[in-house]
Amino acid sequence: MSKSPYGQEVESNETFLAGRRSDVERMGYDIELHHQAIQLQVAASRHRFGYQQTWCGVPIIRLPDDIVLIQEIIWEVQPKCVIETGVARGGSLLLNASLMEMCGIQPAVLGIDIRILEHATKAVADSRFAGEIKLVETDSTSSSAQTEVREFIAKHSDGGPVLAVLDSSHAHEHVLNELQMIAPLLVAGSVVVVADTIVEAMPEGFYTDRPWGRGNNPLTAVNAFLKDNSQFSRVDKWGRRGLISEMRDGVIIKTA
Repeated sequence: MSKSPYGQEVESNETFLAGRRSDVERMGYDIELHHQAIQLQVAASRHRFGYQQTWCGVPIIRLPDDIVLIQEIIWEVQPKCVIETGVARGGSLLLNASLMEMCGIQPAVLGIDIRILEHATKAVADSRFAGEIKLVETDSTSSSAQTEVREFIAKHSDGGPVLAVLDSSHAHEHVLNELQMIAPLLVAGSVVVVADTIVEAMPEGFYTDRPWGRGNNPLTAVNAFLKDNSQFSRVDKWGRRGLISEMRDGVIIKTA
């Protein structure tokens, strides 16, 4: 066994990875730690922490833990294309495209939102990925959205896996409709990341200016979807991967 510069024994890579898997699993089911993480997020929200990050110079409404999570998913799944609902300021679309390129995948990203603001359009157009990101302005649960998703997947996936990130309206019915819309279009091995499942864990009345909250949010939609769709299952190694995360229990994979 090797030794560090400080004289400590350095475990083999196999031992390290096995220990890390165990650590990740134990942390994912540490309920007290999760409660503490929620309390920290509530406190950090006073400073709009979720809006403080940038990616490639563009604001990205993603927590740092979840940015790393998306990287881990793209690296392992090797999706042929990424579908994202909810464009916001465009940073997440650039994240997807740049991570695909970094992982040796030809970037192909579709962003759908009911209203795409000028600053998001400009951020994408001014980026090096302008030709690899398609923006579509429509309701992400509409028939036109389903047509766009179907055609985009047919053009880019070549029968391979797809990554979908659902981050538009966080109301239960809307997210459930998104899941039901996209599910039939995905092949086995495709992954869906549902954002803001954290809503269910936040204090009652936390979202005073939004039509969602406890009992009506992305997590309740995922739970309802999984009850009726046995070909999908949760992936805890990702869904409970982050500590300061908005996506807990919101990562599912199509298994058949």
